[in-house]
Amino acid sequence: MTILNVGVLLPLKGPGSKGGEDVLNGLAMAAEEVNAAGGVNGNVFRLVVRDTRSEPDRAKKAVAGLVAEDKAFVLVGGLAGGSAEAAEAAEAAQVPMLALGGTMPGIPSREPWIFRPCQTDFHSGRVMARCAANLNVRRVVVVYDPSNAFSKNLAAAFVTQFKRRPDARVSGEVIDGSLKDLAAVLERVRRKNPDAIYLPLLGDQAVEAVRKAREMGLTVPVLGTASWDTPEFLDFAGPAGDNCYFPARYHPELQSEAAGLFRAGYETKYGRPPSAMAAMGYDALAMIAEAVRTAHSASPVDVKSALAKMRNFPGLTGPITTDPDLARLEEVAVLRCENGKPRFLEMVPVH
Repeated sequence: MTILNVGVLLPLKGPGSKGGEDVLNGLAMAAEEVNAAGGVNGNVFRLVVRDTRSEPDRAKKAVAGLVAEDKAFVLVGGLAGGSAEAAEAAEAAQVPMLALGGTMPGIPSREPWIFRPCQTDFHSGRVMARCAANLNVRRVVVVYDPSNAFSKNLAAAFVTQFKRRPDARVSGEVIDGSLKDLAAVLERVRRKNPDAIYLPLLGDQAVEAVRKAREMGLTVPVLGTASWDTPEFLDFAGPAGDNCYFPARYHPELQSEAAGLFRAGYETKYGRPPSAMAAMGYDALAMIAEAVRTAHSASPVDVKSALAKMRNFPGLTGPITTDPDLARLEEVAVLRCENGKPRFLEMVPVH
């Protein structure tokens, strides 16, 4: 058996660490299953892990070390701070990378070595605008950070879709990424008396905003992002998280045989139900194994080519097509937070 090093760069301390831990758990569980079954084409996988702490410099150094020192043939990461820098470093090193948190649509001609197996910002924003309509919401205040591409893109997608309703009333409030002006912004929101708030922020930022909004008497629905289906949001929101809605990267109530086996195995191994991040980690290793299998090779060039050709791969997070121009996501599950747990609300069409 040949041991293949899979380079893993995740935040395991500091911001985003709980999500990083769940991704690593999912990766480890999938690797153990593949290796126990005999590996792939005479190869078994070993995870080589480096902690980015959500810091750009550490993310770049992690890529360099994993490639040069650990001889990783593929990378998994792209979570929290340093995601863009990690992708740039992987692209420069010409090693394929699965960027699990990279929700920008991606441009294969510019980033042929980077793969984003998750819904894009534009999909997520449109879905939540449709969810707002289904909740009979007419007046929405969008609270976003214009200096952050993630927040800005989601806000734009939401507004474009929501304004298609003839009775829609939408306005915006700008927030600083440091959240220093949080109370003042939310006071302006409260005075507008909205039916709902759209808050396109990452889970660890959003939890502070949601808790403060509830303290100030804003009990209306708060619509969020797929990053809210993480421990950073669910574990810390507490009762404030009730009446919050977000698009799912992983449907926690899937009834497929594969999903059932994954849930049971994860709970046995880790003592708690799997999160969306755990499912994404599991899918990432499964994609890597499939790429090695179909390429009959573990060279970075051949694995990159196999990943680029992947179409409707049956992941726990849904069918995965790595080419964003060919990926056709028809609908997304929307979850409602209840007592700190994500509960299925409805399936919402993307287009």
